[in-house]
Amino acid sequence: MDYKRFGSRVSGFELTEFLRRLFTFQTIGHFFAAFIIAILLPFPLEKIAAQERIRIAPSSPGLATWPIHIAAQEGFFAREGLSAEIIVMRTNTAIAALVTGSIDFTTAGGSAMRAAVNGAPLKMILNITKKPDLWILAQKNIQRVEELRGKVIGVGGNWGTQFYQVLEALKAYGVDKDVQLVSTGDVANGYFSLQQGSMPAVALTPPYSMLAKRQGYRDLVKTGDKISVSPTTGLVTTKDKLEREPQKVRRTIRAVMKAVDYAKGHKVETVQFIVKQYKMERDIADSIYDEIMETLNPTLWLTDQEVQIELNRIAEQTKMKFAARPADLADFTFTRQAAQELGR
Repeated sequence: MDYKRFGSRVSGFELTEFLRRLFTFQTIGHFFAAFIIAILLPFPLEKIAAQERIRIAPSSPGLATWPIHIAAQEGFFAREGLSAEIIVMRTNTAIAALVTGSIDFTTAGGSAMRAAVNGAPLKMILNITKKPDLWILAQKNIQRVEELRGKVIGVGGNWGTQFYQVLEALKAYGVDKDVQLVSTGDVANGYFSLQQGSMPAVALTPPYSMLAKRQGYRDLVKTGDKISVSPTTGLVTTKDKLEREPQKVRRTIRAVMKAVDYAKGHKVETVQFIVKQYKMERDIADSIYDEIMETLNPTLWLTDQEVQIELNRIAEQTKMKFAARPADLADFTFTRQAAQELGR
């Protein structure tokens, strides 16, 4: 029997041979596809798709920037098509690296605002904590804040936001002019200095503040009780990046926002993250979770009035006169848009 194919005639044998070859080709193709799928299945699809690199510089290994670390660990950056490199840098180094384009974001929100007042082309685009998450802890023989007169207090960074927060909190006790503040580099070094006895007192953020309290060091001042609005930690980028790479900025914000919402709805998993990240006992990690939720800014943005409070504080502390307005220091447009997109 002859069969018509593409307008010509073929024999039954030719048709059989054609079908055999077609089947073999399709089988090999299916096998190859199945092989590729089998290789890729162990890897989350969002990680396969993550291609565009971003570099974020927290100013401390502490938990102040926990949403950044959770966004990386839980794949929220990857789901936004981003591969995040997280590099801990001292505040002044991070700001310089941001201005020169060596990194994309820093989390040193308060210090970046001070730099912006002085002309640095920076803007805060997301705010993680608008209340200070800083505790002043002292050696066990120091009972009261007033006993800090004439003593040294170790503070992370290099005359950045935490220095000013310590002085502002101590002002309520009348001892701000009677102490000497020195840099410990970061809060981890401050914690070790307290343990070694080389510092009478230090300023610490979680988890180190909680660890020190558990070890019996004297909890003298919770700066958040003495200071109202102080946008310490957030995402800061350059004005140029906002204009040239708005989608990268938007996707970064979405990833961090998703991490915050994840942590709020998954306490058990977030506590486990703290346990693993900082090698600590679960009950301590549970208390730390409560502390970071207490200082979290629920909206992740600031009003113009709140930014103005920080501007006024900078003017008072530096004795400077400047014409900067809230819009010169912060732009939360993308954060507000992301909140709407995510149904927050």
